[in-house]
Amino acid sequence: METEAVIRRAEGTGDGSAGGSYVLVLPDDQFHLLRRAAVVFAAQEQSPAARALVLGSWDVSLDEPLQLTLPYDDVVPGPVTLTFAQLHALHAVLTTLPTSSVWTEEEFVGRVGDFRETLLRLASSLRWGITVRTGEAGG
Repeated sequence: METEAVIRRAEGTGDGSAGGSYVLVLPDDQFHLLRRAAVVFAAQEQSPAARALVLGSWDVSLDEPLQLTLPYDDVVPGPVTLTFAQLHALHAVLTTLPTSSVWTEEEFVGRVGDFRETLLRLASSLRWGITVRTGEAGG
């Protein structure tokens, strides 16, 4: 699975600071993996306080951008528009789920749909994408 995420600033949403919105452009299989990871995380993490700790806020939700309330057959993958808080929450899900679950690798793949390493590479790709987007790439 290709794991390079492209992040761009949503039109008319500011100067690149933490405010405004970002558009995450990724292949359909990655969209569905993100969606599945968010669903599994929500089912696994029943405590609202623990969920807020991981996601960075009591109020952040990935329901709308990842179409979590829709049945799978009704989901239309494509670019995902996220606030910076939602982008952070998505990154947190991708890094927390592989490292906090006690499932065997087979169980993890069965629940999430891919390997732990794939989620971690996708999280790394988000970090790289936001670094490029904000012009803070070092080197």
